[in-house]
Amino acid sequence: MIQNVLRNLGGIEVIGVISVILFFAGFLGVLLWTFCLRKPYLDTMSRLPLEPDGAAGAEVAKRTQPDSRHE
Repeated sequence: MIQNVLRNLGGIEVIGVISVILFFAGFLGVLLWTFCLRKPYLDTMSRLPLEPDGAAGAEVAKRTQPDSRHE
């Protein structure tokens, strides 16, 4: 029954192509975001579950602020 409905549905192949393109674009976006992360931020986030409450939050705020020495 589902095959019969899909055969009679016009333009269904376009939906498949669009969904593959959207998936690939999303995958590339996440991959690009991953490679743009900075090492100090990743180190801080990796230690976050091991820190006592509130100790890592101040360190994250300190490391994510722009450095005024380079301006």
